[in-house]
Amino acid sequence: MSRRGRPKGSLGKKKLAEAAASEEQALSLTSLTQKSLEDTAEGSSAVINRQLTDTLDASIQLIFSELKKIRTEFKRAIEKNTKQIAGLKAANTQLKDRCQALENKLGELSKTQSDQGKSINAPERHSRRNDPRIVGMEESGNEDCVKIAMDIFENVGIRDCAIDRAHRDGLPVDDRSRHVLVKEVYFKDKIFLVKNGRSALVQKDYYIVDDLTRVDLAEKRRWRQQVYDLHHHHGVRLHFSSGCWRLRGEMIRWL
Repeated sequence: MSRRGRPKGSLGKKKLAEAAASEEQALSLTSLTQKSLEDTAEGSSAVINRQLTDTLDASIQLIFSELKKIRTEFKRAIEKNTKQIAGLKAANTQLKDRCQALENKLGELSKTQSDQGKSINAPERHSRRNDPRIVGMEESGNEDCVKIAMDIFENVGIRDCAIDRAHRDGLPVDDRSRHVLVKEVYFKDKIFLVKNGRSALVQKDYYIVDDLTRVDLAEKRRWRQQVYDLHHHHGVRLHFSSGCWRLRGEMIRWL
């Protein structure tokens, strides 16, 4: 009969109990370690969160402070610029008023000058009312301007024309002959010469024009192109008299 006992290689109850106790202790130690680590991690996270919150709060306060400072400076700048703009507006208004006053004064001076010019031009025009000019007549030595004028006027149609005086106008020049300025005794003779001289002397190198003042001559030349266009394109012939262009005696008002 064989002997009963524990199998070879198996542990006894005591050792099993010790092994179980050791394993339980190890598990307990692991659990405590893990819990300690978790507590440490939670504590570190809380510290970090608190630090981040403090940093964020400080940054917000700094930004708010800077914004408040910028707002204050911006407000001061606006107030300063507003005052400067108000001052500039006032100065601009004063300048406008002065400019307007100067323009009004200039207008008055221009009108006065124009009126004075007309007042001076009128008697000068009247003093020339009997004076035709012979333009293009070649000069010669020891010439008799009165005889030259009478011969030309006879060709136009006035025999034994009553001439007060005649002479070359201005100083001698090299490139052209000076005009022969004639003073008629009778105004009607001058009118006849001016009206008929151009057609009567069309084959000649010289012609007859009215003796105009500087003001009237400038006005005549001012509208020369318009007068030319009316005559050559529309068959309308104007004449210049008493300081303006006229059609059948009526003054032309140019636009």
